[in-house]
Amino acid sequence: MLSLRYKLALYYLVILSLVLMVCGLAIYGYISRSLVNTIDESLDHQVLKLEQVAKLSTYDSPSDEPNFPPGGEPEAENEVIPLAMHLMQVINERGEIKTESYAHPQNEVAADLAALQRLAPDQTYHDTVNLPGGEALRLATRRTRGHDGADFYVRLGYSLAALQQARKRLLLIFGIVIPLALLLSGFGGLVLANQALRPVDSITKAAEQIGAGDLTERVPVPQKMDEIGRLAATFNSMIARLQAAFERQKQFTSDASHELRTPLAVMRGELEVTLRRDRTPEEYQRTLGSNLEEVIRLSRLVEDLLMLARADAGRVELRCEPVNLTDLCRNTVEYISPLADERAQTLTYQAPPQAITINADQQRLKQLLLNLLDNAIKYTDHGGTITLSLTTDNQHAILAVTDTGRGIPAEDLPRVFDRFFRRSAKTSDRSAPGSGLGLSIVQWIVEAHGGKIEVSSELGKGSVFTVKLPLL
Repeated sequence: MLSLRYKLALYYLVILSLVLMVCGLAIYGYISRSLVNTIDESLDHQVLKLEQVAKLSTYDSPSDEPNFPPGGEPEAENEVIPLAMHLMQVINERGEIKTESYAHPQNEVAADLAALQRLAPDQTYHDTVNLPGGEALRLATRRTRGHDGADFYVRLGYSLAALQQARKRLLLIFGIVIPLALLLSGFGGLVLANQALRPVDSITKAAEQIGAGDLTERVPVPQKMDEIGRLAATFNSMIARLQAAFERQKQFTSDASHELRTPLAVMRGELEVTLRRDRTPEEYQRTLGSNLEEVIRLSRLVEDLLMLARADAGRVELRCEPVNLTDLCRNTVEYISPLADERAQTLTYQAPPQAITINADQQRLKQLLLNLLDNAIKYTDHGGTITLSLTTDNQHAILAVTDTGRGIPAEDLPRVFDRFFRRSAKTSDRSAPGSGLGLSIVQWIVEAHGGKIEVSSELGKGSVFTVKLPLL
């Protein structure tokens, strides 16, 4: 099977061959027609001269022949190329050749009275006849009337041997030049195809390296950003995204394994210690209660992971309907208030003056609010303050969760929505309960509703999570 570069060169040759053939035929036809027209113009001019000379005499006998100019060539005007005629004839109305002059015996042409009589008076007709020797003769014939009132015919002929020879030479030139041009063009087309496809070879090699597992490989981008340059840049961008996705996937797998391994290790340790000897019912109950807490934690983690996996696959459907966001926020604050009370925190809700309605999935919005408020409670010290406010602009409902917690370091702000991310180790916040999936779920819910979430924070002063959702 031919490679792409050979196919391009072959297509180029086929198209070029067609172009050269069409151009060659056009040039051949134009030159031939131009030469014939030049001959016809000269014949027309000289046949009129011959007619004027012939009208000066009466043609009853051969002795009355007119006196032609030497060589049978009347004087031509400046705009007409003078040609030496190879045949001159004056024919009377009976079809008899009264005067004839020709350059060679082979140039003799018989008079056909029937054909001559079909000619209209005072008009010149052109025709090409083939002589017995194979030579072509271009004829100009004119029917006119003499002073005695009798019709007669004048005819001039010019040999087309030179024209035929010129045509043969032109065909010979085309026969040499066109194949040579095709040969050189084919070689040049192959060189150009190789040059144009060289970046594609680089992309292919890079793809082979990537197929072997090396996602750090990149395609060299040409300095000129043409089609190949844009392809290389797009390919590099795609590989960079794939590399980032694979790294996130590896990190996600590692973090998920860690999050699942910790409660399992705790459960296994407690069970092994409990089973080493007989225990009292209270000790068994305490061990079972601890394991139940870990099982609940694992169940929540698995449910969150399953929801995110389905969301990534686009299999989570939102059941959108008009939702009174004002009442939903109030109910959610009342629901989660006991958690804030356990830590002696102040949880308040700043409601808007009028009810705000949006088109959304009510259960997902409740999950969003619970995750944000639970996250604020966990990372706010005892006695802190947490505020949920609801406002609007012209197009969005704006939810803001503000806390007076420890804040988020600036280097961690871009990653707070990453899965399993739970602050930097230096903040000592990894001891806080949770799997690190809450904010990832919040971000997905916001984006699924066509909204936007932002976070701002300052160490030691607290954080603000702002959610914008389209109004109904």
